[in-house]
Amino acid sequence: MADRLRRGGLLDRGFRAVNWPGIAVILALLIVWQFLGGPNLPRPVDIWHGFQDLIGPDGGLWAAVEHTVRVVLIAWVIGAGTGLVLGLLLALNPVVASWGYATVDMLRSLPVVALIPIAILIWGTGDLTEVILGAYAALWPMLINTAGGVRGVTPRLRDVSRTLQLSRTATLVKIVLPATGSSILVGARLSLATALVVCVVSEMLGLQSGVGNQLVLEQSGMQPARMWVYVLLVGVLGLIINAGLIRAFRVLFPGVAAVAERSSR
Repeated sequence: MADRLRRGGLLDRGFRAVNWPGIAVILALLIVWQFLGGPNLPRPVDIWHGFQDLIGPDGGLWAAVEHTVRVVLIAWVIGAGTGLVLGLLLALNPVVASWGYATVDMLRSLPVVALIPIAILIWGTGDLTEVILGAYAALWPMLINTAGGVRGVTPRLRDVSRTLQLSRTATLVKIVLPATGSSILVGARLSLATALVVCVVSEMLGLQSGVGNQLVLEQSGMQPARMWVYVLLVGVLGLIINAGLIRAFRVLFPGVAAVAERSSR
């Protein structure tokens, strides 16, 4: 089996696919960090020890991760789904666009972080507040990218739909959505990243669960190594969730995903 892989060049291609210069930069940064670390900036080795403590039965890391991931995904599904529908309506219906664009411009300019205290006053410090804030933040990137993608569909494709005498629904499903796939994927990724950031920040500013809340607790307990574990964990969660989204998009919509990847190169 190994000989066939070598003859086929699969191992060589897999080896070349790894971004070795990028890995070398990361290792160099870790080495420099190890030498420059101190009491207020724990070294990577200290952070690793803190991670080992937190993954224990009494560490609380897994419960915090489960809470944050669950809330972020719920908020993203609600916000991105709503943004997709509203973006299509704004781009395809002139009446909705004339009445709605001013409201969209006003609401999306409001900083979500400034709304966190208001949301806590209205809905309390439970999961509902976090879901509402995350969904609100995830709404706008999806809406803007979807509307922009639909408006950017070439007129030739619309001429094709008229030539084939397709209905509005058929035109949307067979012409508009496939042509807008790359914009929708970008909007979905931005929405997911925005929902993650807003949910973690809301956990830091008053909510009682999640990675952000644990980060603040470790800071208050003067545990910088453990605090850095949660800081780095947010970045890792973002990478994993984003990679999962791209993988799901490739499985569910392989043709659209291929077009999106070619257009992004």
